[in-house]
Amino acid sequence: MSNTELPALGVEDIIRALDGVCNSKVDDTGSTKPLLECVVSGVLRGAVVMLGGEGSEVRATDEYVALMKKLIANDLVILAIGYPVKVAQEAGLLNPEAKELCGAGLERVCELAQIPPVLPLGGLENIGNVVTIAQALSGDSGLAVHQLPVVGCDAAGVSAQAVELGNTFVGLGVDTFIGIMPYEGSLEDVVAASGLVDAAEAKHTVSADLAELGDAIIADIEQKRNAIAI
Repeated sequence: MSNTELPALGVEDIIRALDGVCNSKVDDTGSTKPLLECVVSGVLRGAVVMLGGEGSEVRATDEYVALMKKLIANDLVILAIGYPVKVAQEAGLLNPEAKELCGAGLERVCELAQIPPVLPLGGLENIGNVVTIAQALSGDSGLAVHQLPVVGCDAAGVSAQAVELGNTFVGLGVDTFIGIMPYEGSLEDVVAASGLVDAAEAKHTVSADLAELGDAIIADIEQKRNAIAI
């Protein structure tokens, strides 16, 4: 399946769907505020942008799926771009019925908004939509991007494309989690050779164990929530 064939929701589609979780008589619609309200209340813990390019098949599909299921079970909504969209589609995670695999909070959001727990943004050519959403969340919340309980994740392994995307996300202030393939030598040497660069307000976390990476993502989200007292 090529990226051009991947199902894709636009920013407007996502905002329109999330209007379904708010009371239109008292809440602002047509913005990211319904999503923010879900996050502030704790119904949703946060969001994970999962991305991956061509060649991501080096990582076993069941490992991808297990990571996705772990995240949605912990009330983290996933925005998928590129190869993870294909993985989620084949695993049935783009179907509304996948709400049964979610934590109680995300399951409720899926029911009200009639969305799946993994929202497909199409191929990597749509990466700009993530920036748009992050900036909208920042503007509607009054928080800087690095304060938002949002992280990036490329579980495929450290490729040139993963490094480029990872550095882009970190540069925006989004903590980014990279799943590398088993390696020889020290992790520090692997990271140093990869070209991944931390920024002042965000960092990379790298692991060859996707279960461990999932735990780190969940812990990072909770740390961000604690930092802004939500």
